[in-house]
Amino acid sequence: MRKRLIHIIPWIVFLIALVLLASHLLAWEQIKIDSTTLILLAILLLSPFIEQIRRIRVGEFEAEIAPTEVKRVKSEVDRRLGTSETPKPLAPDIRTIAEDLLDLLDKDYVLALAKLRMELERTLNRLYVLSTPNDKQRTQLGLNRLVSELVRSEVLPTQLSGPIREVFYLCNRAVHGEQVRPDDARSIVGIGIQVLEHINSIVKEFMVKPIETNTISSTEAQAYMDAKYRVTTVVPLVENPVLNVRILDQEGIDALIEGYEEYAEFLVGIEKTDIRDDINQQNQ
Repeated sequence: MRKRLIHIIPWIVFLIALVLLASHLLAWEQIKIDSTTLILLAILLLSPFIEQIRRIRVGEFEAEIAPTEVKRVKSEVDRRLGTSETPKPLAPDIRTIAEDLLDLLDKDYVLALAKLRMELERTLNRLYVLSTPNDKQRTQLGLNRLVSELVRSEVLPTQLSGPIREVFYLCNRAVHGEQVRPDDARSIVGIGIQVLEHINSIVKEFMVKPIETNTISSTEAQAYMDAKYRVTTVVPLVENPVLNVRILDQEGIDALIEGYEEYAEFLVGIEKTDIRDDINQQNQ
């Protein structure tokens, strides 16, 4: 109802201005209109067409994000990143961002695009920090420079750089006043979430990347597979925090880690142990 009223008001103003202008042209004595009023009436007559005027192309500048541009970017992102008929569930942190963006779209779609731009910068900066842990002179970079640095250092795949820049460019234009249709804004957010998910998967890889890799023999590898491990976790988010110690084999560790997100526990230690010593200690 509110949106319909916003669209109707300019036409009401247009009709009033048209009646006043007609009264002047017909020289009705009851209505006197001076030259200043005529200019204002002319402006009011143009009010319903302001939206179209704003879209007039001047040289290479167009004050509107056209639906064709959004479709082109979506097609390019799908081509470069690939799509699936049954998309995988989003990672928990990206799902939270997606829910916030979709909720914001219904309130202020330009603000949603501004938040998407911020999330892109935040995630890329996080990746940059993780990929340069020994760089003490690290400086804050703009998004385009940041993407270039990550591609140059082979942290970010080349095929991902184009979609990131395209989404950022569309968000920038909307934030700086160019018109964007609500449906197109929703499409841009959808594309941005897809791009964020890809960046986030690279971030996760760097978070668990080994700092050292050594070759071992098959015998040693089998010994690690057959060994028992002392696994220590902490449950902090309760009235009386506790520390849990478990003796697990590889299957037990897999089962613990598989449901780890459901537990209110923090994994604080895994060490290979002699099961006999631990059983004796538990029996004492």
